[in-house]
Amino acid sequence: MKHPIIILFFIVSATFGYDLQYHPFLLQVKDKHGVTLAKTLDKVYGDKISVKNKRCYYFELTRDADIEYEIDKCRIDYTQKNIYSQADRLNGIEIKGTLWIEGNSFRTRKVGREWSEWKSTELFPALQWYGRTGFEFRKQNGEFEFTPTRGVQNIRGSYNYVSKNRAKAIQNGDAPGIVIKESGSGKIVIQESK
Repeated sequence: MKHPIIILFFIVSATFGYDLQYHPFLLQVKDKHGVTLAKTLDKVYGDKISVKNKRCYYFELTRDADIEYEIDKCRIDYTQKNIYSQADRLNGIEIKGTLWIEGNSFRTRKVGREWSEWKSTELFPALQWYGRTGFEFRKQNGEFEFTPTRGVQNIRGSYNYVSKNRAKAIQNGDAPGIVIKESGSGKIVIQESK
């Protein structure tokens, strides 16, 4: 009887591919409504990053032209700050840190041009991606709050980005981007990009 259950587990886990990896911490920390930090990232990254076949795509606005990025084996990484001041505690700050999207290799292209060669960021990936795709986060009085890094304000999920309500459109299936669906146990995240 145990063997069919194990086989079923592998079939189910093989069916749902992980397009974007999440650190277990992001699945465990919840706000006062029981929503995990991973699920909250729908609203944070939904209109900025598209995910397909374990690769992240986004456009970065520059002075000359929009540049498209393709990041291979992308994942969400984070660092948690472990030192809290007395003021933090009095202000109800329970957790604080930084999260960002990174990968080991990437390539770029200006809109309408050819892709560059792949470049490696395996040795120091955070140096490449932290400022470009990062958010400072904190859990204060049971709610998650996010402050974008300067670079993340210049990125978006599509070349023709228009709507300020794009995150809502992504969640409703009306636009492409990150959509996070958690399993009932909270241990599996299914990553979609429409």
